Amino acid sequence: MRYSAPSILRLARISIYALTSIPALSGLLFPSLLTAGETNLPTVRFAQSGRTSSSWPLFVSEEHKFFQKHGIYLEEIIVRGGNNTTRAVLSNTIPIGRINPDYVIDAQEKGARVKIISGGLYKLPYEITTRPEIKSGAEIKGKIIGVDTLTGGTTLAIREVLEKAFKLREGDYQLLVVGTTPDRYAALKGGSIHVTFLGPPFNLRARKEGFNKLGTIHEYLGPVQFTAEFAHEDYIRSNRPQVVSFLKALIEGQRFLYDPKNKEDAIAIHMKLLKSSRDVAEGDYRFLVEEFKPFPTDGSVNKQAMEKTMELRAKAGRYEGKKVPSYAQYVDGSLLEEAQRQLGLK
Repeated sequence: MRYSAPSILRLARISIYALTSIPALSGLLFPSLLTAGETNLPTVRFAQSGRTSSSWPLFVSEEHKFFQKHGIYLEEIIVRGGNNTTRAVLSNTIPIGRINPDYVIDAQEKGARVKIISGGLYKLPYEITTRPEIKSGAEIKGKIIGVDTLTGGTTLAIREVLEKAFKLREGDYQLLVVGTTPDRYAALKGGSIHVTFLGPPFNLRARKEGFNKLGTIHEYLGPVQFTAEFAHEDYIRSNRPQVVSFLKALIEGQRFLYDPKNKEDAIAIHMKLLKSSRDVAEGDYRFLVEEFKPFPTDGSVNKQAMEKTMELRAKAGRYEGKKVPSYAQYVDGSLLEEAQRQLGLK
């Protein structure tokens, strides 16, 4: 396949601009290359903090050209770290992103012009994983727990599980920021932390290697909004048709993934884009698609999951002396409703 010179030059300009204009984007990876036939489509730039199985519906939509089907080209950009991904969208440099909604809510409450536009995963696909010598929740006392941030939504959820399930308070353990799931897995293996939370495929890999599973976050807390798509309000206002097209393609990817007849196709996509073995891809499919089912089938933001997100924020002291706001004020549901309507789902 050939790439046109204008396309390559354009991408080079984009990457250089992003890297030089915002220091937070120094982890930018995977800029997409436009084929000659796609240069006529409006490009929608999309940021996420890493490539994992949690983005499987997105990968399906990319591989099957659902974005092109709906009249746009998606330029997927990896910006390492939740804070950096959020900053990229806040600056309108990359106007749409996917992140834990806690980051988006924090930004809005500080005056940022961003809105949640659809739901990614409404269940936390994380297992609480410990080193082999730790076999119970009580044995976590005095140990080091690896997290991705000290204040984000997943950390709030972990604190809630430790208190609710294992009767541990904040002073009973130490939190250490070590990064995303691959980083936490490596830290657990290396011994710098004793406990962490792992999602697929690292949770399955850790179990095979003798690390212990003490349950899942979902078992203890129920639905919690893990990821959501969000966009800059200026971009929504100026590019509404493209945002709706983006959402339609995502919904198609979600529905395709859950259709049993597409199992082999989905596994092949996992192996191709995540460089996984067939065993790993099959394990992730069994866990995420057949059993856990964290993806919505219509892009919806889950009411129960978002209410739990707000409850955890309140418990962490974010609204002391104030009424806890409704999650609805952080969401623009009109774009998703339009996408669902155009797909015949409403």
